[in-house]
Amino acid sequence: MCSMCRLFLNSMDRALVDRALEDFSKLSSGDYDTLLSIFQLYGMYSLPTARNLKDQLVNTARHCLVDIPGPFVDLMKSGIPQAHIDIFWSALTMPAIESMFEQQLPSGDKLLAVLAPEDDNLRQDQQNAFYFLQQYVRQLDQDELMRFLQFVTGASVMPDRVIVTFNALSGELRRPIAHTCSNTLELSCTYICYQELKRELNLVLQNPLSFSMSMF
Repeated sequence: MCSMCRLFLNSMDRALVDRALEDFSKLSSGDYDTLLSIFQLYGMYSLPTARNLKDQLVNTARHCLVDIPGPFVDLMKSGIPQAHIDIFWSALTMPAIESMFEQQLPSGDKLLAVLAPEDDNLRQDQQNAFYFLQQYVRQLDQDELMRFLQFVTGASVMPDRVIVTFNALSGELRRPIAHTCSNTLELSCTYICYQELKRELNLVLQNPLSFSMSMF
């Protein structure tokens, strides 16, 4: 359960947790504060130590993966005949679970296949911005793809579709805008080159505040 919980962390937080598991004594004070913030984010408020870290991670995983969804699972289960439940669980082996999880992991090709502009009739400046975005997606590794999806959709697994819309924001107002409720990425169509879009998207994805809920 500890290793599964790691997969729900972004790449930077996962790397920090891995370093803490490997040698807790090498964490800086800043690392420790970040680790504490990660635990608090998932509802765990006891102080992590070298001795209890692994147990704390297991408890966090159980809280997030079992305790929180448990009541909702019970409600869904109440509407399913017992015979169907027995058949379902008899076929759900660990390899089957791992296969389903792997199918949800993003790849550049998968994301490009579901990335689409809202309107098929694009102006030239919109076509350019969309092409720059496709170039950007192609060069992302899996951790970066998961972070991109977390920003755009609120989840790090593959969605059915990612919609791209356009605005004319420029200067200091220009930035990629995510609408996670509709899996929509709003891009400015004023990018002159790929490097401009890459720089601004990288800044957004590397800023923790980009993953906070806002109205702007």
